[in-house]
Amino acid sequence: MTLRQIGEPFTMATIKDVARVSGYSVCTVSKALSGKGYVKDSTKEKILQVVDQIGYQRNHLAVSLKTGRTRALALIVPDVMNVYFSRLQKYVDYYGSQFGYMVYLCNTNNSLERERSYVRNLSEGRVDGVLITPCTPEHDHIRKLRQAGIPYIYMNRYFEDEPERCLPLNNGKGGYECVSYLVRNGFRRIGGIFQSFSNTSFVERYQGMKEALEEAGLCLDEGMCLFDMDDLDNAHLKIRSLLTGGKRPEAIFAANDMLALSVYQAAYECGLRIPD
Repeated sequence: MTLRQIGEPFTMATIKDVARVSGYSVCTVSKALSGKGYVKDSTKEKILQVVDQIGYQRNHLAVSLKTGRTRALALIVPDVMNVYFSRLQKYVDYYGSQFGYMVYLCNTNNSLERERSYVRNLSEGRVDGVLITPCTPEHDHIRKLRQAGIPYIYMNRYFEDEPERCLPLNNGKGGYECVSYLVRNGFRRIGGIFQSFSNTSFVERYQGMKEALEEAGLCLDEGMCLFDMDDLDNAHLKIRSLLTGGKRPEAIFAANDMLALSVYQAAYECGLRIPD
């Protein structure tokens, strides 16, 4: 059954049509579709079957205007190609959908200007909340969301002036534990590879590495370290040079997964085995 026969003008199905075809009241149909109020599972299933059958679609713009909510969230990340952020997007999208939210992915590509543009657009009330990993320590522009009444939290970042909005990782501890593990296994000439220190996560991981070496009575040799490796193609070439040069480290602490993959690839090309 459909509401439109061939040759008839197109008519959008309404919630009243769902109620009429399903045999339930408009109130019951509304509860079943919105998730507000109790509706038996069997009843909800029948209503959803009718929704599919007649092609009913909720007018989300009208719902948004009426309730002041969009049922949408934004996830702003600096690099969607980074394995960490692609996994983060996967889980935010999964759990958001469990609560009836659509998640918009905004990739800044490590551009502060692009990040500002996303924040400006989102502050116009296009979403109910924002999860953001800023690409630099600068974050004053993000307060525009607060002025617009839009909740937001920082993912994997910590700012002393907004601690209540931060969900940080303990990056310093991560760097410390990785390098401590290498020291315990007999490595002494330990190199490190980092992206730009404009990202506070890399600063913290570097400090954790340095602390672990100092605790073991070792000095961090920056001649065995690479910094500002944001361009992965360039990083690959630099890593190859490091592995074939006169100060080749015995072990390398790569500050994120993408850099670690570059190390694996360069080591393979240089005829080196990991973990030899």
